[in-house]
Amino acid sequence: MDMLRATRNLIFILLTTLLSGCSLLEIQIDSQTTPLTKQELNMRLMTREYSREFFTQVEATADSISAQYVETDVLHQSYVLLWKIHAEEGLQQAAYQVSPVAGLIDSWVFTLQMENFFVSGAGQTLFKTDEAIVISKKLSADIDQLARSLFKDGNYETSRAFVNNFATLHPFENLTFTRVPAYREWLNAQGIDESEVTTTLGTMPEALSDVSDRLSLMSEQTPKLMTWKAQLIALNSNVSGDDIRGAIQSFQMSAEAFQDFVNNNPQYMRDLARKMAIELQPLLNDLDAKTQDKLLQLSAERQALDEMVAREREELIKMVERERKELALIVNHERELFAQDLDKISQDVVSLALEKLIQLIKSTIVYFILFILVIFFAPLGLGYILGKKVQATKDVKNEA
Repeated sequence: MDMLRATRNLIFILLTTLLSGCSLLEIQIDSQTTPLTKQELNMRLMTREYSREFFTQVEATADSISAQYVETDVLHQSYVLLWKIHAEEGLQQAAYQVSPVAGLIDSWVFTLQMENFFVSGAGQTLFKTDEAIVISKKLSADIDQLARSLFKDGNYETSRAFVNNFATLHPFENLTFTRVPAYREWLNAQGIDESEVTTTLGTMPEALSDVSDRLSLMSEQTPKLMTWKAQLIALNSNVSGDDIRGAIQSFQMSAEAFQDFVNNNPQYMRDLARKMAIELQPLLNDLDAKTQDKLLQLSAERQALDEMVAREREELIKMVERERKELALIVNHERELFAQDLDKISQDVVSLALEKLIQLIKSTIVYFILFILVIFFAPLGLGYILGKKVQATKDVKNEA
């Protein structure tokens, strides 16, 4: 019980120390991130999808080749394991980069280098069948087609020429598949200044998706790679299965002997426990004292944090109140100005309407007077003129 209590106190002290060191922890999330373009997102998605197809095809072909050799053929079985290990590790490093374009270019180069290695390089005579050559050509054609669909505006042809040239200049010499990054050389070939290239993780969801992809890849690939490496070590080591079984049996015998000693000497174990309790008591007391100190310190820091939060809350409330009052004053001022403008406009409209009405009345009066003149004086004028004409006619007849 004393040992259990001591262990519990020790764990509690460690946790308390960690918490006290993190009492002023601040977490800042940068929201001013540059999102990836649609083309970059497609490159990342399709390149990583291709990598999974690459892993599946290489593993299936390697297993098929391995089945053609007996298990005791250490040389060829080692070749198969080396191919699986270094092919998948190399493409994994190439495809899962921060820059989607770099991932596509390096994956393209790596696949073409592997094809050249098996078709015309040092790997063409490693295996007695041409399965590795066939699958390498297929994988190279697949990523070539993928690049054709992702690169636009003539970039595909120039990129394809660069990849072919780079793969030729940097061939794989053996199954270690030592990878040479090609992205910077590709930028130079495209006439793009490295300083002008913007490397971004994307928005927070895009960055989290990238991390999720990497973790998923690690969870899938790491067990397989560890298994293949263990098999490779076992194939090329001098340790036999009998040696391993002997070591396990020796360990089991030692464990059984210790268990038998404990069961046959209960009094000795009790005495040992008492002595340990007596010797460890000062340490436990010291741990208790330190634990209490840490608890007091943690309590003080928590109280200080509460006070700081309360002050910040009060300041925030005051600031919001000030902003609200200032906003209310601005709104009232604008409302008054608007009312004044509206009153002035209404007065101008009324004045203009009255002016137009007066002009209309004046025009109406003038037209009415003219109408009266026409109605009353026009017949008189016509009668007078006609009378003069009739009189003139009579005078002419009388003279005749």
